[in-house]
Amino acid sequence: MKKIILDFSQSTSKEGMHKYLAEKFSFPEYYGANLDALHDLLTEITEPTCVGIFNYDRKYLKSVVEVFKDAKNENKNLSVIFSKIEDNE
Repeated sequence: MKKIILDFSQSTSKEGMHKYLAEKFSFPEYYGANLDALHDLLTEITEPTCVGIFNYDRKYLKSVVEVFKDAKNENKNLSVIFSKIEDNE
């Protein structure tokens, strides 16, 4: 199983966040750096992948959390664990 740890403590902008995600997931160059593109690529993951998400308290990251929740519900190869207990279903 592939494991990816996302620590958004250094994330200071939406653009920086998307660049960070692209690097951590090795997204292709055509990654659109928006939430729809993120959802599309997360639902296309074909190998079992577990993602741990930490330090996502910034307001603009709340929508990213929702994208990860939706994608994990659509893709059986994607597991997501959030550092805040209440965000785990």
